[in-house]
Amino acid sequence: MPDAPSGTEEVVLPSELEVLDSIDQSTLKYSRLAGIDDDTAGMVAIAAIEAVTNAVLHGNAACGGKEVRVRYEWEPGRITITVHDEGKGFDLSCVPDPTDPERCMASSGRGIYIMREVMDSVEFEMSNELGTTVTLMKSA
Repeated sequence: MPDAPSGTEEVVLPSELEVLDSIDQSTLKYSRLAGIDDDTAGMVAIAAIEAVTNAVLHGNAACGGKEVRVRYEWEPGRITITVHDEGKGFDLSCVPDPTDPERCMASSGRGIYIMREVMDSVEFEMSNELGTTVTLMKSA
């Protein structure tokens, strides 16, 4: 695939799980524009869905009056996805290890693990007043 031009797109979404299909489609689109192969683009979409799911359920506590902002930045060979919620953040050290045998059957709690396994970089920025931002980056 020839190098595609760089670009940026930001969307503001209601804090509802119904937005996940649009996140999937948008992430696939922008990953491909960055020149990322289809299999990897699918994995990047899973990581983005996990980030938005966490923003809706945990960050915004499923409060319909809040918003989730998703920013896509792409350039040839790399995509960066930033997800921002209006929550108070959390302590990363308190997130249980989903690979712990005692947690292997848990129905949730794998989102951050999945993001870290799929993406090249996952960074969290938290503020009680400004919300939580997770930045995901993947190179082709």
